[in-house]
Amino acid sequence: MRDKKIWIVPFFTAAGAFGLLLGGCASDGTLATQRLTAGERAIMDAREGNASLNASTELNVAEGNLSEAREAFAKKEYEKAVRLADRASIDAELARNKAVSEKAKKNVEEMRKNIEALRQEIERLSQK
Repeated sequence: MRDKKIWIVPFFTAAGAFGLLLGGCASDGTLATQRLTAGERAIMDAREGNASLNASTELNVAEGNLSEAREAFAKKEYEKAVRLADRASIDAELARNKAVSEKAKKNVEEMRKNIEALRQEIERLSQK
């Protein structure tokens, strides 16, 4: 029993030190930098997916959150910057997905029209 107590204090000391190290990453801006980069990448992906045409509102929200995240980062408010950059990534992903969905809807509508035109042509040919 006494041997177990000997290891408990060093274990919790090491765990506490590890926790401080992880917290230090957030306080020096490393995590915020990573999240800002991820947010920028997500917005670029959304733009490439034509989100500016089919999901401009969502894309504008993402860009606004990223802008606020950059401002928070400049003020060394790293936790706020991380939160806003994460929101920007999520909003950009929403914009990209909405753009993909809109494109798919347009394709479906075009296919429906083509099918209808083929049906009419078949009907016309069968009446001859």
